[in-house]
Amino acid sequence: MSTPSQLMRRAVDQGLLPPDAQWPAEAARPWPVLLLTALGAWLAVLPLLIVVGLAFGEALLREGLALYVLGLGLLAVSVLVLRQRAMGPFFEQLCLPVMALGLCCPGWALFRDASMVTAALAMCVVSVALAGLVPLHWLRALMGLTLGLFLLVATIGGSNGDKAFWDLFWLPRMHSTWWLYAHAGMAVWLALLYLLPRLPGARIGSLLTALADGWCVQLLMTLVLVSGATFMLGGMVPGSDIGQDFATAGPGTVDRLRTVVSALGAVGAAVLLGRCWPALRQSPVLGLGVALLLVLLCAFVPTLGAACLCTAALAVTRRWRLAGLGCAASLWIVGSFYYQLAWPLADKALLLVAIGAALGALAWVASRKASAAHASDAPDPSAAGRAKKNWQRAGIVLTGVAALMVANGAIYDKENVIRHGQPVFVRLAPVDPRSLMQGDYMRLDFALPDACCREDSADRGPRPTVLVRPDPARPSTYTLHLPSAGEARRAGELEVPLSAKDGGWVFVTDAWFFKEGDAQKFSHARYGEFRILPNGAALLVGMADAQLQPIR
Repeated sequence: MSTPSQLMRRAVDQGLLPPDAQWPAEAARPWPVLLLTALGAWLAVLPLLIVVGLAFGEALLREGLALYVLGLGLLAVSVLVLRQRAMGPFFEQLCLPVMALGLCCPGWALFRDASMVTAALAMCVVSVALAGLVPLHWLRALMGLTLGLFLLVATIGGSNGDKAFWDLFWLPRMHSTWWLYAHAGMAVWLALLYLLPRLPGARIGSLLTALADGWCVQLLMTLVLVSGATFMLGGMVPGSDIGQDFATAGPGTVDRLRTVVSALGAVGAAVLLGRCWPALRQSPVLGLGVALLLVLLCAFVPTLGAACLCTAALAVTRRWRLAGLGCAASLWIVGSFYYQLAWPLADKALLLVAIGAALGALAWVASRKASAAHASDAPDPSAAGRAKKNWQRAGIVLTGVAALMVANGAIYDKENVIRHGQPVFVRLAPVDPRSLMQGDYMRLDFALPDACCREDSADRGPRPTVLVRPDPARPSTYTLHLPSAGEARRAGELEVPLSAKDGGWVFVTDAWFFKEGDAQKFSHARYGEFRILPNGAALLVGMADAQLQPIR
């Protein structure tokens, strides 16, 4: 590894630094200090931005050259400040909102006065020019991310003709364009990554490295968006169905090219890791097994191959933070496989379990070989080494036992409610017999009192309860009522707390899952069958038709 003096001498020889340059004694900047400094800078500049906006009014946005002049002036000021050598962290952070406003002003004017493709390409040029002028690596990387965003806009605008800006992001073929951009961009990024060590000029190499890092982040974000919602996100985050055309496509409708490209990406990742990491070549059978499993999984997920290839390239070039981001993106994309509704949930689960078990077996074999090699090198391990290994094994066992205890505890609670709870039938109104987000399930809507149905009711006051009261008009059925202050409890009534969901309240649950293909059968459901304990614990155990006959 090169010492600071060697790095300094090499930089002076290449003309990057003057001959009298000294290694800076840079003080450490803890991240809490930087965070508070950035917050103070944004709070200091926001009032100025508001004053400028009020001074110019709407006329500034509609026409004229004022936006161009204002934007270029702000960019020039921020660049001049950033190029100062003795600059405190506050001024460094202060330049970020100023530069962001400087980019927004000409960006708005360009998209107002020119076509979308022309404006986006012009902003790409501005982003590259700014990256070349600012001396900070993280700002250059941020300009690389901005460059990627405008390249995406130019690609969308070029493929969809003369459309309004926001309309392009809702076209039915949007995801195909995004997929094409992400994979074409990834190919260009990989070529750039290959050429970076071979470029003659260190200044150009430093600039392109930062731009490539930022563009890599944007490409990974695009792959994540195209893949759709990940596991369990679709049920928790409203509007998280972006990429749904990939998530719901079946084997007969998925473009074969996407499958082939994803599998080739997995092959490229395996070859790249095998060539650059000699440790993986010591056991070719294990490496080949991992590669085959990766190719198999990528063949079912159209965006996983590109993410794996990107992560492998980042790992072999020792960009560990970006490699961690690539791993997170790959895990997100694997989770999106849950929402490919052309596959039954049981089949998807079996496939993932089989791949996971095979990977676990390969990892176990590799660890056994590594342990045997280590034992041959050190035949007499120390007591500390044996104790460490025993603690590791004990930790694995205790973690497994704890996970089983938590899972079985939850199962016991549910079974206790089913066993000892009072049977209760509550009338419901099925809203959606098939959801495109959660597989096959019914969206339930129980008749709650009006005071619990307001959209903002979940933001006010404590968690409400309802009285489950027998319906005198029909035995075995119950209605829901709000408890009144001072009202005596009637015989057979049960008090159940409501659950908050999407800004409102629901009774126990708002969904009933069933086996795929049984939507027609459960469309006849008219009642929800509950088990309720005296303490208010409730569980939906089934659906019943109008005659209270269970639907199986």
